[in-house]
Amino acid sequence: MSWLTLLVALLLSAAALAYVLWPLLRREAPPMLLENDRLTELLGRKDAVLRAIKDLEFDYQVGKVSEEDFHRFNQELRRQAIRLIQQIEQEAPQVTSLDERLEAEIARLRRTRADEASAPATISARYCTHCGHPLEADHRFCAHCGQPAALPETVHPG
Repeated sequence: MSWLTLLVALLLSAAALAYVLWPLLRREAPPMLLENDRLTELLGRKDAVLRAIKDLEFDYQVGKVSEEDFHRFNQELRRQAIRLIQQIEQEAPQVTSLDERLEAEIARLRRTRADEASAPATISARYCTHCGHPLEADHRFCAHCGQPAALPETVHPG
């Protein structure tokens, strides 16, 4: 094996290793973090607290937790859940306003489509005068029999 081949193989290996290790060596925050990661964190914490309340209630019903401990832990977990819900409601208006804008745009589009649907429509019905095959609007000849197409007729529904 020549020195040149060995050098090329070594350079390619180093480049591949650098490519694989580069994301691990960067000190930046991961790119997949959401824009509103505070809200995401609060929602995750709320879900965890609600799960803990369910688990505590189950453990109390099974008899693993005394009544005194159940009431003490249950009150604390419920306080945490209320605090988290209040924090989520403070963070959520930005998300809600986006939802409201989206809903308004959808309603506007639905009104526009309803207005278009209620307007009188013109139906362009074209058929070959020779064989009766339906014709497209831009066809000059019948695709079925090859005869020249007649001028288009516009029919208004009554």
